[in-house]
Amino acid sequence: MKKKFDSSAEMNEAESIKSNPKNEYLEEENRLLGLNIKELASLNDNVHEISVNLEKSLKFLQEYRLTIAKDTQEQAKKFGQTVLDKFLQQIQDKCNETERKISKANKYISMPYTTFYILIIIQVALSSFFVSIIVANVEILHSAVIGKVVLWTILITAAGITTMILLLKIIAVR
Repeated sequence: MKKKFDSSAEMNEAESIKSNPKNEYLEEENRLLGLNIKELASLNDNVHEISVNLEKSLKFLQEYRLTIAKDTQEQAKKFGQTVLDKFLQQIQDKCNETERKISKANKYISMPYTTFYILIIIQVALSSFFVSIIVANVEILHSAVIGKVVLWTILITAAGITTMILLLKIIAVR
C-alpha cells in the first residue's frame, strides 16, 4: 500500500506564515494598494470627463462670444443709423425752415426797428461831420475849429440816438 502523504505539517507551516505580523502588514498594504488603484482609476476617469466637458464648454463659449459680438455689432450699427437719421432729419427741418424764411423775405433785409433808426442817425451824423469838415476847410484850417466840429457832431449823434430810443419806448408803450 501506498503511504498517504501527510500535508498537515505543510498546512501548519502555512498557517504560521499567515499569522506572521510582517505578512499581515503586507496583506493590508496590498489591500490598500488595490483600493488606491481603484480610486486612482476612478479619479482618472473623472479628470478625463472634466477635461472633455471643459473642451466642449470652451468651444461653446467661443461660438457664443462670436455670436454676441455679431449681435452687438448689428445693434450698434442700427443704433448709429437711427441717431444719424434723426440728426439728418433735424438738419433737413432747419434747412427747410431757413429756405422758407428766405423765400418769404424775398429781397428784403430783416432787422429790428431800433437798429434801422440808429443807422439813419449815424448816417445823418456822418453826413453832418462831412459837411462840417468841408466848411472848416473852406473857412479856415484851424485845430480849434475842427475840435468844435467833432464835438458838435458827437453831440448831435448822441442826441439823435437818445431821441430814437425814447421814441421807440413811447411807441412800444402805446
